[in-house]
Amino acid sequence: MTKCFALIFCVILLSACGGGADSGIGSGSPLSPSSPSSSSSTSTTTPSTSTEATSTPTKNTSEPTSLTDAARFLTQATFGPTLQEIEAVAQSGLPAWIDAQMQVQQSAHRAKTLAIFNADINAQEQGAEWPWNGHRYGAWMDIALHGEDQLRQRVAFALSQLFVVSDKSQLDSEHLGIATYYDGLAEHAFGNYRDLLEFVTLSPVMGVYLNMLGNEKPNAANNIRPDENFAREVMQLFTIGLDELNLDGTLKSNNGEPIPTYDIDTVKAYAHVFTGWNFYGTTAANWYDWWGNRNFRNQMILVPQYHAIEERKMLLNDVVVEPGTDGETAMQLAINSLFQHQNVAPFVSKHLIQRLVTSNPTPQYVGRVAAVFENNGNDERGDLGAVVKAILLDEEARTEPSQQANHFGKVKEPLIRGMQTMRAFGVYMPDIMQPQWTDYQHNQAPLASPSVFNFYSPDFSPVGALNDAGLVAPEMQIINDTYMVRNANHAAWMSLWAPTIVEVDNGHDRRLTLNYEPFETILDQDVDVFIDWLDIVLMSGSMNATMRQTLRDYDTQLQQWTQPKERVRELTFMVTGSPQFAVQR
Repeated sequence: MTKCFALIFCVILLSACGGGADSGIGSGSPLSPSSPSSSSSTSTTTPSTSTEATSTPTKNTSEPTSLTDAARFLTQATFGPTLQEIEAVAQSGLPAWIDAQMQVQQSAHRAKTLAIFNADINAQEQGAEWPWNGHRYGAWMDIALHGEDQLRQRVAFALSQLFVVSDKSQLDSEHLGIATYYDGLAEHAFGNYRDLLEFVTLSPVMGVYLNMLGNEKPNAANNIRPDENFAREVMQLFTIGLDELNLDGTLKSNNGEPIPTYDIDTVKAYAHVFTGWNFYGTTAANWYDWWGNRNFRNQMILVPQYHAIEERKMLLNDVVVEPGTDGETAMQLAINSLFQHQNVAPFVSKHLIQRLVTSNPTPQYVGRVAAVFENNGNDERGDLGAVVKAILLDEEARTEPSQQANHFGKVKEPLIRGMQTMRAFGVYMPDIMQPQWTDYQHNQAPLASPSVFNFYSPDFSPVGALNDAGLVAPEMQIINDTYMVRNANHAAWMSLWAPTIVEVDNGHDRRLTLNYEPFETILDQDVDVFIDWLDIVLMSGSMNATMRQTLRDYDTQLQQWTQPKERVRELTFMVTGSPQFAVQR
């Protein structure tokens, strides 16, 4: 009872603590505990305790920066930093890390999904012929935790919330196909946006999800009209949005009213362009043989007999597809018309800024990044690698939080918050990853949103102070009462209730745990050193004096009835279950 009361009291007290720059990092001495001798998928890192109070100004040339700036940067650019990564980036500088990441070999979701499926005895016993969602979610989680290509995968996750497909649809049994689609997003993460747009347009996964696959030319006798689903969403959600924008993302207006980017005639024109495409290998003779033609690995192919060739199509940017134009040429013209639209640069730039850095970027921030989208310095439009670099190195991203507006930053996506904790400590996993169902704990799983509108709206503003101030907090849309409890339970399970390494080795049902063992000796010697580690790795050095003292006081109570092993876990939960950890600044 005493233990429960102490825990509840401290969680309530932490909830009242504000973030701040008065971190206590700097006390204690550097620590280098060894990882356990048994096999571990990720080596555990331990705290370094020297850091500077301010961030290095953003520069295109790479030079050392502070540990706090490196930690903040990696929280924005990865699925959570390890101490080793923080120290390496602080030494090498941010631009050098970005350049190196863009050369790292890409992880493969399809191959990993298949490997987890083939190793799943339960699936074999049930006679499963194809991977389940848990196999694909497990592959995503394994790559998020252990993939060397952290920046590519973090950007791919952001792109997956722009070019949305979901297994909550007719794709619910096509997890190898969905994994192939995700690999395509990752492949194009640092490439050109126009190439990415073409990849998405011709993907059979997207084709099935938004009804472009099998879309036919008009046939009045059979009451067939081109499907408008993909035509509408490729404009509204993937490229330009509903209203015309300035380069800085602010709305253009006419007599005080927004200017629509397109109308129903535009939708119909694009719908006619996107006809005649079907699974790779389909011919006019077997056009309707969906199961026989089914192929989610190769891009769709044009079947000319089903393409609307007779109509004149007026597209955006004054692009006209004349009658008689073949389907491939028409598709290329359509993609060009979207890619060249003035809205694309601010629309895409703001989406990526919101997913990586802050929910409420200033127009100046959006404008600087959008300018790079329009011209990367080498007269190339749509260079996503340059855009990502501009986002992460922009002065608004790199300015010390204490010098930022109070609303700078974002609520961490629940799924990323879970990954951050696991990456920080190091995952012990003697076997291949088991199937995972992250949507139960986090209300979020990769490519599993409830609709094409993603898990949440980029404009969602919860009722209360944020709404009154005209600010948005998109991630709050999926954090309801149920998932607040489940997120907290997940944090508790990964700290308080997770099996030990010995228990996993002895056959515990959960074949995965975190490696807390190196921290037990540290904590037994000096609690401040462990708190320093929690601060820099989990909170990017933002822990304020009140929160730090609360952890010290709680540890003093813990010492009366627990051993270092339990103290490590209790203090970890105090941080990972706190509202401060849920916010990225």
